[in-house]
Amino acid sequence: MFSKPLEKYINSLRVKKFREEHRCFIAEGEKAVSEILHSTLVIDKILFTDKLKDKGMVMGKISQEHLVIVEEHEMKKISELQTPPTVLALVQIPEYKIDISQLTSGLHLVLDGIQDPGNMGTIIRIADWFGIENIFCSENCVDAYNAKVVQASMGSIARVKVFEKNLVEVLTESQLPKILTVMENSTTIYNNEYSTNALIVIGSEGKGVSEEAKQLCTNHISIPKFGNAESLNAAVATGIICAALSEKRILQ
Repeated sequence: MFSKPLEKYINSLRVKKFREEHRCFIAEGEKAVSEILHSTLVIDKILFTDKLKDKGMVMGKISQEHLVIVEEHEMKKISELQTPPTVLALVQIPEYKIDISQLTSGLHLVLDGIQDPGNMGTIIRIADWFGIENIFCSENCVDAYNAKVVQASMGSIARVKVFEKNLVEVLTESQLPKILTVMENSTTIYNNEYSTNALIVIGSEGKGVSEEAKQLCTNHISIPKFGNAESLNAAVATGIICAALSEKRILQ
């Protein structure tokens, strides 16, 4: 049953320090919870209200001891959404392992300083769309298991592996070409000869990619500009780049 200690515990998971301590994150809403239920992620607990239309979504898939029926006013106490969801899940943060030096194929994203939760969640969703399995994030990126990031990913966090890494180490250890997106370059995403096996490096709108990371990028690529906009949203730029580079996969 819902209790003060449970309420306190759930709200503590809004803070990265406690997410890391308990190895647990929050997923809110039917879409996100449904996607996680159909993934390999492990759910510790599901809380839901009487307004959850498809109760079969959770009943039978999670043992009774991990289910908590809550009142709407109780859900408000643990939700960050303007309209409290009908279901909320506490999910174990996965312990992914990877040997970067062994990555020899596929596209992978490298994110430097992406701090907006909406952008990060959208980038994870974009990666899922294009079948990109791995995202490497610098230590100054927003945490991928921040509840707002999870919400913006629309369930894609259940399928994309996100690693928090020192980017200099990632770019040094990887044998794949490192493609850096720049504002202006003669080589565009449409007229390049780059392989579909690469690390795509994306920086934040405000600061771009750090100088250390730039020095390790072997290729520069740009999105052609025809209008007067100063810059593109990081998630939008990621989508355009992934679409252009993925076209080669179709033609191969």
